[in-house]
Amino acid sequence: MAEIFAQGDLLLERVADVPASGRIAENLDGVAMVLAEGEETGHRHAIKERVTLFHDEALATDIPKGLYIGHVKVASDYARVTHEEHAPVTLPRGTYRVRRQRELGPLDARVLAD
Repeated sequence: MAEIFAQGDLLLERVADVPASGRIAENLDGVAMVLAEGEETGHRHAIKERVTLFHDEALATDIPKGLYIGHVKVASDYARVTHEEHAPVTLPRGTYRVRRQRELGPLDARVLAD
């Protein structure tokens, strides 16, 4: 079973280590790497520990369009994802696929009868 971390509308799924590919960004210790930012509030999901963020659509073909944010590689012992409205999430060393959760409306949920 996959190890999954959640913070608000963000899901981080631990995956096998893969080489960084596609668009690649790195931060310095203490400089926030923003994973996602709220459209209305401006609040952000961010990591201040040093990480590598890369975005490669070929690694997310099973994620619905528009929900894939990228992969985060944590090379140190841990990295902490923070957000102004949620408790911090501590990620152990490894690689994580990051995506937004989709909010379902009343018309999205349905029960199929036999």
